[in-house]
Amino acid sequence: MIRLIAGRIALFFCAVLCASPLLASDRVALMIGNSDYASPDMSLRNPGNDVSALSDALKELGFTVIQALNHNAAAMERAVDQFGIAAQGAEMAVFFYAGHGVQIGGANYLIGTDFQGSDLGSLQRSSMTLDRVRDVMAKAGPDVGILLLDACRNNPFSDSGLVEQGLVRMRGGAGLLIAYATDPGNVAYDGEGQNSVFTSGLLDHISTPDLDVRLMLGRVRQQVVLETEGRQIPWVEESVLDEHSFAPGLPGSTPQDDIAADLEHWRQIASSSDKRAFETYLQTFPDGLFATFAHEKLSGLDGATPLIAAPIPTTMTEADPEQLASALMALGHLTDPLTRDLGPALDRYRQGLPMPENASAAQLFEDAAQVSVFLAATTMQRLRTDIVALRSVERTLTIAEDALRQIEDIARSDDSALPVLQQARNDIYDIYRSRGIILRRLDQSRSYYDEVLRRAVVFFPPDINISIVSAASESRDLNFADAQLRRDAALFLRHVSQADDSRKGSYQWLADFIPPE
Repeated sequence: MIRLIAGRIALFFCAVLCASPLLASDRVALMIGNSDYASPDMSLRNPGNDVSALSDALKELGFTVIQALNHNAAAMERAVDQFGIAAQGAEMAVFFYAGHGVQIGGANYLIGTDFQGSDLGSLQRSSMTLDRVRDVMAKAGPDVGILLLDACRNNPFSDSGLVEQGLVRMRGGAGLLIAYATDPGNVAYDGEGQNSVFTSGLLDHISTPDLDVRLMLGRVRQQVVLETEGRQIPWVEESVLDEHSFAPGLPGSTPQDDIAADLEHWRQIASSSDKRAFETYLQTFPDGLFATFAHEKLSGLDGATPLIAAPIPTTMTEADPEQLASALMALGHLTDPLTRDLGPALDRYRQGLPMPENASAAQLFEDAAQVSVFLAATTMQRLRTDIVALRSVERTLTIAEDALRQIEDIARSDDSALPVLQQARNDIYDIYRSRGIILRRLDQSRSYYDEVLRRAVVFFPPDINISIVSAASESRDLNFADAQLRRDAALFLRHVSQADDSRKGSYQWLADFIPPE
């Protein structure tokens, strides 16, 4: 399992920075791991290991950690009550559960280790509901509450048909983030090593300095999808507004990279209608990934006619406001999807049309769909390239770590090996730094692709097909005669058609970017 040496170095400084009593009390975690069930066929190997390893990582990050291992339902509930008291007014409160979990009647149950029955009633009595944890967290009122659920292990109940597989989606509240080890109704892997696949991902990324928790979990989800070849896809339900990170930032800890900066810059201005934003982008990234779209946006803003006096057509005013807002955002005429008065944004859209008086909702949706397809296909190419690069770097890292351990063994008895040992450590640091750069690029491209997809799902016409690419390519400097670009466009259309609200928060689409071995 890959562990970031850079992260361990950061943890040392974090331990020093976070050692004050104030920070310790402001960051609290409850870690529950159930491995040793009374029924032998339910026993699991890794939940105890998961709790131990993750607890150590959180303690180094300044958390006050409450551990509860191999508890029945009553003991779990007492631990949750203790956690609720400790989490009152906290800056960050984390609940982690590893073990068996099931869904019954639309509710999620975390199964206590004393369960020995064979019916739903005894299963419920031997379990603690996830709703109870959520309610205790909400009552405590931390700045951000995080539920990490590695609780979808396969069990004899789902195998026999007594209950459905996995957990059911649960809505959180403001300031609450719920991360599931796998998609609704699916099973998570206990892991072949010392930790589950999901917890291994957490351990690899949780100590990354100054990484927002949503991006951190994006990396975890990406790692799990790639490691399991798409068989396990974690998902997140969140209503978190501000940025929160597990590890504080350190000077110079964030690797700099032009491609990542390009993606981040474009994401910030993509929905803007300010000419200066796109001019600045082109000055900074004249050959950037989205330069074609920036030029197109400037051309549209330069050629805009004076504000239209004609009223907005009824085909627009009577259309679904959410669909209109999403399409206008895709075209850069609206920045806030909650804006109630769409009139000014609709007027800006009409200004760029050859015949503004003939504007319609259908035309707006088609124009927005065309732009979305091109943006998505461009981002796909970056995603695919960096996933291949990540796998290559991680293979190199595994080899380098094995070599380092061998050199360390030699250096214990042979001082002449010390210079070689130092060089090996320097080489590994460089590899980690390269990995960090690639991960940061993936953070931006992965998040942006998800934004484009989630927006497109709202307004895409139901009968849209690949012909939209041919119809629009002539007006854009994009070679969509290229076979790969056309395949990417078709893949994006498939992702849109497959996406629905029940999959929001899932990276199911990421499995389609897994490169062949």
